[in-house]
Amino acid sequence: MNFYPHFARADYNKRTGKYVPMWQKIARMYPNVKISQIDLDTGNFGQYSPAYVTTNEDWRFAMCELNPMGKSVLTVTGSGDQPIAFAISGAREIDTFDTSYFAKVIMDIKTSAVQTINRTQYSDFVHALYNTNNVYDIPNYEKIVSECPKSSVIAARQMRGCYIFHKGTGVHNEYMPTDFEYDAARQALKKPISFIWSNLSELHTELNKKYDIIYLSNIFEYWHNSKKITNILNELEPFLRDDGTIMLYTSWVQTHMFEIIDAAARKCDWGKTELHTTQNAAMLTMSHTH
Repeated sequence: MNFYPHFARADYNKRTGKYVPMWQKIARMYPNVKISQIDLDTGNFGQYSPAYVTTNEDWRFAMCELNPMGKSVLTVTGSGDQPIAFAISGAREIDTFDTSYFAKVIMDIKTSAVQTINRTQYSDFVHALYNTNNVYDIPNYEKIVSECPKSSVIAARQMRGCYIFHKGTGVHNEYMPTDFEYDAARQALKKPISFIWSNLSELHTELNKKYDIIYLSNIFEYWHNSKKITNILNELEPFLRDDGTIMLYTSWVQTHMFEIIDAAARKCDWGKTELHTTQNAAMLTMSHTH
């Protein structure tokens, strides 16, 4: 797929610059149409929906449990923090995917920033990303441009006036890198991270190699469909190494979604699920058993 700014800008309010999800457009056009909870949950994500400015996941806990050192990884792009976390943790190879093109843009901007500015400047920069509708208004952005892939620089420029990094509740400072982690990221991130522009349902059609780890963040939280989850896992299984692991879901607390996702995973005959917990997070994984 290619990025088309005309179509992307059509998903943002011309006056406010805020994203208008599909369900909201339908509700305005057809006031009597009932919008389901599933539509509300999934309808907030699209090809041009805003990116999260930081993750809200305890990525340090996830990295400790998954131990990606020297491993190949396919991860959701999200806020760009997930692939950066794998780089910090020594992953040998990192590919990313996301339904939104602006996940790629924020990932490219962040990885370029790591190479260009110091950690304090990076923190200020990320805070500014959430509140801006024009990246050129942010101090140090001009420095970053020279390191950033041109496709993302152009897309960010074409979307001026739109809040393309405004998803979620803002910056989670506790998941920003420490000085040590920032230095590790700077050493690891020497080239742009690859990106597959795809939603999870179609991801298997875009893959052509196997991975040690497939990291799905909390995508299944929005699905509410056990059969669909099972189908996705079976479609991804051919791209998981014999001793590989899929991270199915992670959250601040263990919710009813763990039960739904665990039940869906158990219907697959090739893997074993495991619950990982800490004081502030819970994570469900599925590992190959043959």
